[in-house]
Amino acid sequence: MLYAIRNDAGRIISLSETPKPGAEAVDIKNREVLEFLSINDEEFSAEKFLEQSDTGVSRIFEDLVDVLVGKNLIMFTDLPAAAQKKLLSRKLARNMNRSGEEVEVKTSSSFLIEDDDTL
Repeated sequence: MLYAIRNDAGRIISLSETPKPGAEAVDIKNREVLEFLSINDEEFSAEKFLEQSDTGVSRIFEDLVDVLVGKNLIMFTDLPAAAQKKLLSRKLARNMNRSGEEVEVKTSSSFLIEDDDTL
């Protein structure tokens, strides 16, 4: 169950999973709820939405890892080796895409970096 808070015009301005003063219970499939969440497709499918949003969420997590490493809250090498390799591969591809030019990739047996190296 979701709970919606509306503005004076009656439009949803906030959603919560817990009851709040002035909030009304609403169904997740309610048209106004879907519009608030920017899901305007008449034939909305949660499964399709999740598949389409995976890329954006992946980028959020990549950026979160960068912030945590940058603030020395975690060491990049604390992550499993497979996660390190995947993150470095994606970072390289994103940088290549951002620059719009080919980047020379040094051949190495590993994508792993030392703790002192920056991402």
